Amino acid sequence: MAFYLRRAFADVPDVHVFNDLRITRAGETAQMDHLVFHRYGFVIVESKSVTGTIEVNRHGEFSRRHGNQRSGMKSPIVQARMQGGILSKLLNDHCEELRRKVMFGMVQGEFGQERFHFLVAVSDQGVIERNGVDPPELVKADAVVDRIHEIMALNAEAGGAKGFAKLMFANRETEKRILKHRVLATPTKR
Repeated sequence: MAFYLRRAFADVPDVHVFNDLRITRAGETAQMDHLVFHRYGFVIVESKSVTGTIEVNRHGEFSRRHGNQRSGMKSPIVQARMQGGILSKLLNDHCEELRRKVMFGMVQGEFGQERFHFLVAVSDQGVIERNGVDPPELVKADAVVDRIHEIMALNAEAGGAKGFAKLMFANRETEKRILKHRVLATPTKR
């Protein structure tokens, strides 16, 4: 996964990739396999090195199967979201240094959850078995870069005055897509 990310973003000036990143805040530690920091936010990529099969059922429960052996596993999607929560809190601890004030300088901008996206990368040798559910976060490792490009493009489309104008004249389908990825500068609770 680090190879794919380095190859895709090494020469892109406003995208930074951090591999095997460990952060600590208030006694909690998060270890992120890969963090992609781009102009609109963050993508946390949780890598799963699997030679067998990862299964996910309609309840979002994960299991791993190799040959005849099958065992449950923690949800890598929940794991990545928890890591994002710790990172968000750490960034918000320093938001006055990192973010400008919004709403005519009246409100301190913060790092809300809308700035975070999560992907789970299953190794190229692994198989994903989607038993009645297809979480958009769960992808093969070779598809992660394309998904990150999609996330950045949607955020670019939804951001700023241009995105606001587009939203004002959008049909329902376009409105839903833009709102899903719109990076709002509204404060969030810590």
